Amino acid sequence: MTPENTFPGRWPAPDAPAATAATAPRFSLLGPVRAWSGTAEIDLGSPQQRALLAILLLRRDQPVPCEHAVRALWGDTAPRSADTTVRTYVYRLRRLLGDLAGDAPEIRKQGGGYLLTAGGATLDTELFRDLLARGREARDRTDPGTALGHLRDALALWRGTPFGEADTPYFAAERERWEQLRSAATEELAAVQIGLGRYAEAVAMLETALAGRPLWEKLWELRVRALAGLGRRADALAAYRDARRLLHTELGLEPGPALRELHRGILALEPTAPEIRPAVRSEELPRLPADFVGRAAELTALTERLTAPGDASGAPVVMSLTGPAGIGKTALALRAAHGLRSHFPDGRLYARLGAPDGTPRPPEDVLGELLTGLGVPAAAVPGPASERAALWRRMTDGRRLLLVLDDAVAGARPDPLLPVSPGSAALLVGRRPPGELQPPGQGFALDGLTLADALQLLGAVVGHERLRQEAEPSARLVSTCAYRPAALRAAAARLLADPRRSVRDVERELRTGAGHGPVELRLGRPPARGGHPSHGVCPRAVAAGAHAADARRDSDAGRMSVQWRST
Repeated sequence: MTPENTFPGRWPAPDAPAATAATAPRFSLLGPVRAWSGTAEIDLGSPQQRALLAILLLRRDQPVPCEHAVRALWGDTAPRSADTTVRTYVYRLRRLLGDLAGDAPEIRKQGGGYLLTAGGATLDTELFRDLLARGREARDRTDPGTALGHLRDALALWRGTPFGEADTPYFAAERERWEQLRSAATEELAAVQIGLGRYAEAVAMLETALAGRPLWEKLWELRVRALAGLGRRADALAAYRDARRLLHTELGLEPGPALRELHRGILALEPTAPEIRPAVRSEELPRLPADFVGRAAELTALTERLTAPGDASGAPVVMSLTGPAGIGKTALALRAAHGLRSHFPDGRLYARLGAPDGTPRPPEDVLGELLTGLGVPAAAVPGPASERAALWRRMTDGRRLLLVLDDAVAGARPDPLLPVSPGSAALLVGRRPPGELQPPGQGFALDGLTLADALQLLGAVVGHERLRQEAEPSARLVSTCAYRPAALRAAAARLLADPRRSVRDVERELRTGAGHGPVELRLGRPPARGGHPSHGVCPRAVAAGAHAADARRDSDAGRMSVQWRST
């Protein structure tokens, strides 16, 4: 659950510009009405004042007549002072929004009502609908892995009952509309999970969904189908009986044709264990960073090596992509993998070899993830490491897969994870080349960005005009950051945090270790997270890049960390 004073980490949209992600206000209606500026939550006042903000946000960029706001807030029991109270709430909300950084919404008087202009704000209801649409598009073009990611992200935005405590006929109708969309998204996600053989995930999710929407017949159909996919024939039949009883008792209806046909099919089956069927196509890659720039030559070379014919022995291609922290290894690996869909028709999988504390993960844990990624039901994944490895070999035999193994820390054991078939490839990503591999791997070392690409990345966040006005300090800044993407993003965060601060000031602070901005570099224990797309900026990478001179002088510089502080 998201802590009360923190901002939900899945926002904003995956392809939102980095500058928007850092500064734009965020508003949440899929749960209690809340708002954030950066990572700090905003106090929106009383429940009724929050409800008025929700009304304006739901009709952003459209005028809301005052009488509509009164009916929405009080129904048929509005007090005489309702108009005055609405004006008071609007006055307070204007002051709150006026204090926000970035392109904040604005409430204007228009005719006999009010209009909220969106500015650059992010609203979770709109993000939910966008992700739902993307998931459906991916499903329609037969890309279940992408559909799975979008639909999961859409449902992860929900934090409770929409609009919190607001309880009038207007909000009851709005709440029901959004709950129906939520159920539709759950239905579509469950269908994708079942199509990929992720039956156990679907069963768990559908159980929760049906607790809130017990009369949604399609959810029952999917639950019965998922239980049957797990080989739980008796449970599937019991679920059908529960659905039939509820529909008959509450609505006086019998189950529809699809659910009845499914029931007849299960009755005709022999009670055997489920057959493990790999998904037709497995797509488990994280999304690309939105601000990926440059690397054209490196991308071409990496792609050519991954798609080159194997050696005479018929062994799959095994490569290592290495480089210092924060250099952009994971981003380049994912960029290459995303572009190789047609070359690896049986799928592209991603796993991390390192644990959050920097130690290697047990191979059996990684194998479990990979097997479920290939469509093995979680309940059918064996326990012992040797049995998981044997099943992995059987599942990958004869398939052309690309496997990206990230965070290959010292002591990691990639050998049991490597695909076995010709035409497959594995890419190991880490700071140092892995040890002896069978089959032996090729090495590919990554260096910093070019000056032009580093400036392009920095400018995409803080604005290219700002860099043009301070051309020489900007060039020195990217040099101080050692041309490393993670360090450049941290420097950009400093510039965004205080628009009055010049590029020259930030460059000097990072070079000398001075300053007390939102990022404070210091030596200490290793941070808990590595540099991966889902974790944002890697603390160690920022320290190593932004304070490169100290890192070179100090043999223990790998233990640098970053402390983020609110300003």
